[in-house]
Amino acid sequence: MAGDLLVDWLCCWKDLIYGQACCVYNLLFCPFVTCGWAWSIYVCGCCKVYFNRSFYKFCCCLCRTCGCCWLYTDKKFPPDTTSLGNIGGDSANKESGKSSANTQWVRANKFPGKAKMQLFGDTIDSRDICQGALGDCWLLAAMACLAEHRGAIHSIFRTKERNPKGKYRLRLYDGVKNRWENIVIDDFIPCDEAAYKRDGTCRPLFTQPNGNELYAMLLEKAFAKFCGSYAALEGGQTIWAIRAMTGDPARWFQREGDSWKRYDLINTDDPKNKRATSLRPFGESVNNDMMFEVLLKYHQLGSVLCASGASGKDGLHQGHAYSILEVRKVRDGFISGETFKMVKIRNPWGSGEWTGDWSDKSDLWNKHSSVAKACGHNPRGDTNDGAFWMSWDDYVKNWEKIGVIDRTVDITSVGLAVYDDSNIAPLAACIKGCCRFWCLCLGIRRLYCPHRSSSDTVKVGGCCGFCEKRAATSNQ
Repeated sequence: MAGDLLVDWLCCWKDLIYGQACCVYNLLFCPFVTCGWAWSIYVCGCCKVYFNRSFYKFCCCLCRTCGCCWLYTDKKFPPDTTSLGNIGGDSANKESGKSSANTQWVRANKFPGKAKMQLFGDTIDSRDICQGALGDCWLLAAMACLAEHRGAIHSIFRTKERNPKGKYRLRLYDGVKNRWENIVIDDFIPCDEAAYKRDGTCRPLFTQPNGNELYAMLLEKAFAKFCGSYAALEGGQTIWAIRAMTGDPARWFQREGDSWKRYDLINTDDPKNKRATSLRPFGESVNNDMMFEVLLKYHQLGSVLCASGASGKDGLHQGHAYSILEVRKVRDGFISGETFKMVKIRNPWGSGEWTGDWSDKSDLWNKHSSVAKACGHNPRGDTNDGAFWMSWDDYVKNWEKIGVIDRTVDITSVGLAVYDDSNIAPLAACIKGCCRFWCLCLGIRRLYCPHRSSSDTVKVGGCCGFCEKRAATSNQ
């Protein structure tokens, strides 16, 4: 026994780079390991961006000189009807519905506008994603969920900024093969042909960009290629999409009477359906009060959450997927007072909200100012952006399912984020990233206090899980 322990202690140096070695090794080599990660992520990442830019500028000059066309076109997923498939539209979204417009494939890099198209904007949040004439609300809800977690969307893109060649690399997780797959796409986006021929307007038929950001349209296209066509994206499960973007296990908690029962999502091998899954009962049941505590703990740990099975009442839409953005417990008063359990939800249409208690125009916000402050409610803000608050009691009455992806948050989720193609942007991103890595102890927290996904339901009460909570705080 002692010999085995000695062997384990001597051989654990292999886990040193990920902060999983024994305490002695971690303590001794911490400065070197953290410096190595910072250099690899930020300095090398910055140099790679500048190198790619120089390479593409050289190729552009060469192209103009010799007259060749170097723009990338994906022959495996070409810009034609074979990639579209038989689009049916979103039956829940009457305004979008099935698009009868003819399709004009337009390169996203060439979209006209006052601002040049960029892969990412200054920030990434759920408001960047709006549904078009495609029944993939489940996918857009998943994207909106992930957009609320710092660095989560960036980690999907292997191409870190706008590519002049129109070639983008992403990665999605294949749950059947249990491995990541690299997805290469071009930047052709299906647009409304009539609008394009009339005045050059590039109006995407499906996911609508917010401003000049490309990532939402390209991520939707990557999923379309992954599944076989745009039509193959119609109708699905939000937690499947989140699992494909994170690689972490997914589960549903389904309301059955006064309790919530857990079902695990299992990918099944079906050559005709990339998204084929089954739900396996876990044999676990949680009452309503404890379910909120579980949901709150998952939110604190940086897990990705979604809602399904809406009642169709007070502005909610049946058969439609929603994102859960925030979970809060607020006490109205310092010492005594009522405790409010609040959940913030978003409709991926970017409009269409809950109209009951705690909706945007509810008088309860004025009556309970401390709750309004804790929830960041702004009565003068955008009252039709698709995001809304509701109490946990109303949630229980109006929803049937809660999707949970226990997301891994560790050092591998840290990356360089370049938001525009100005000359100073990569250097500024490097400096900003290093400041967060060192001054805010992001590197130490992600390396030595990570949160990794688990097959068990999160524990509530008792030990607060200091390391997990610190790791999750850096993700919010």
